[in-house]
Amino acid sequence: MAPDERSSRVSASRRQSRARVITLARIMLPTWDGSLPALIAELRRESGLSDGAFRTLFPGDRDLLHAVDHELLEECARRVRSAAESFDPDAHPDVPPEVAISAALARARPLDWSSLTIRLRERQLAAATGARSEDVMESERAFLPAMLEAFELLLSRIGRRFDWQPALGVRVVILTYERSFESWILSGGNEKSFPESSYVRHTLPQLLLGVSRPRD
Repeated sequence: MAPDERSSRVSASRRQSRARVITLARIMLPTWDGSLPALIAELRRESGLSDGAFRTLFPGDRDLLHAVDHELLEECARRVRSAAESFDPDAHPDVPPEVAISAALARARPLDWSSLTIRLRERQLAAATGARSEDVMESERAFLPAMLEAFELLLSRIGRRFDWQPALGVRVVILTYERSFESWILSGGNEKSFPESSYVRHTLPQLLLGVSRPRD
């Protein structure tokens, strides 16, 4: 086997192993009630990896949490972008555009109960290891460009652009969405009916208007 071919196969195997571990972590995290080291040990056992092989994929325990969080944020950005791309402003002539696109965004489910639970669990586990808040936010900052692009597209569909500093605007919308979604579920609401919530019908449209202005 040629060196390049061997290297390619090793890289592909590493990607598959990494993806498998992240998938297992996403399955286990919502109900995990142990420590981060115990989670890592369980993931090694379930994936059939030695400690050495696992550490080549995730050198530190928090590297795994960052990888899971990055995947969740990537999914969130894809769903926001999908909501924007499929939105037809002319299909809602009797509804203010900011209300219509807020409902479209919620129906795209950029956040669901599973991903919210995982993110909350990640923060708890990271805090238990003495992680600084700066460390916890690292993966979110790393993926911010994709999130910005998705929200800029979303606003453009209703003829608007960011008036606030874009990164701040995205953070405000995501944070309020996350907290409101959590409250909706904990108060007995169904996640599929979240588009009917007061937040989506009233607060989110005003937030989108507040962080933006009409395009020139």
